[in-house]
Amino acid sequence: MDGSPDGRGGARPRVALVGLGCRANQADLEALAGRLAPRFDLGSDGSPAEFVVVNTCAVTVDAAATARRAIRRAAREHPGAAIVATGCCAEAAPETLRGLPGVAAVAGASARNGVAALLEALRDGADPEAALARGVAAASAEPWAPPAVERRGHARPLLKVQDGCDARCAYCVVPRARGASRSMPFDAAVAALCALGSRHAEVVLTGVHLGAYGRDLRPARSLAGLVLEAVARGLRARVRLSSVEPLEFPRELLRASGRRPAVCEHFHLPLQSGSDRVLAAMRRPYRAAAYQAVVEEVAARVPGACLGADVMTGFPGETEADHRATVALVEALPLAYLHVFPFSPRPGTDAASRPDPVTGEVARARARELLAISEQRWGAYLAAQAGEEAEVVVERIADGVAGGTAGRYVPVRWPAAGERRGDLVRVRIVGRDGDGCAAVRADTPT
Repeated sequence: MDGSPDGRGGARPRVALVGLGCRANQADLEALAGRLAPRFDLGSDGSPAEFVVVNTCAVTVDAAATARRAIRRAAREHPGAAIVATGCCAEAAPETLRGLPGVAAVAGASARNGVAALLEALRDGADPEAALARGVAAASAEPWAPPAVERRGHARPLLKVQDGCDARCAYCVVPRARGASRSMPFDAAVAALCALGSRHAEVVLTGVHLGAYGRDLRPARSLAGLVLEAVARGLRARVRLSSVEPLEFPRELLRASGRRPAVCEHFHLPLQSGSDRVLAAMRRPYRAAAYQAVVEEVAARVPGACLGADVMTGFPGETEADHRATVALVEALPLAYLHVFPFSPRPGTDAASRPDPVTGEVARARARELLAISEQRWGAYLAAQAGEEAEVVVERIADGVAGGTAGRYVPVRWPAAGERRGDLVRVRIVGRDGDGCAAVRADTPT
């Protein structure tokens, strides 16, 4: 196996990294890549690896099943490799992963900062559990550092500034898997955002409960304060916000002085249900009217913005009337797309033992109805972009075609004309093209 010198006269062992789940999980894997790069070969040419790290998700039953499939696939593709399962599924259900083929160790989300030490122990034939404990302890004593995303060549790097969650939604396993909410220190977060912004056209701010950023800091800070301080310090890149809870939406960023060019006109606001009765049972901190007011305010203050929502179907006790309330609310709101999930009972959550379950068939049928609405809305949103100009981060160039993501979250493709990956290019959209839009460069003569 080819490798690079490890500083000890040998070749560096190869590690394959497999990421599953949300942007926060992706950021965790990038941070791990940064810690591993000096001592391991992270080559991605498809060659068999000696070690594989699978960063798992546990938010739904399907996500947990995907984690198990990914581990089995890693065992097939990397025969004889020592597989380390980490992430939320490894935290919430370690025994379900420990016995899978090739799994040498399981390190839950709370121990993710010890994975590098764990891999070194496996490499050296040392005690992996002891090394994991030492690695976690050492990492806990250090300030929270931003993930080294650039090592993996992201055109739109992720910066995770918050982790964990103090909310107790009845259906959610994340607090159990991720622990209490905690924020990157304010000055460190501002510096990391500005540093990434000096090298990239867009930075994606992410967190498990992003809207809670700064509450645990002293003095308390906020997500809006983080972005506005970075702008005041000369932030050059635009910022894309990951999902933000509706009652925590940073309205200050909608002001013209703070929004342009700092924040992308793309906002994802989780809904879950349009029924007040179901929202109360879910222990969501708002009701349908409050959610509607937030979405309508954002739409009015940022015309043309891309607005999205999460919706759950089949929560225990959800009636047809509850579902119809969700459909009615979605249809009344200026949403461009939906992420729809049938309810998954997660072990250890209150909803897992609630009475009056909704059958899987009914939950899936309700999800299909909402997905049909989402598909129609997304198609209409794409069509409405025709004639608009947009700034697009170039993420790929192949066969003479450049492609990337516009500020409004729209995938755009156009004839390449000397662009480089990571460039911010202004284009004129000519119409819908499948799941995205076709465009020409804005400087192309008409």
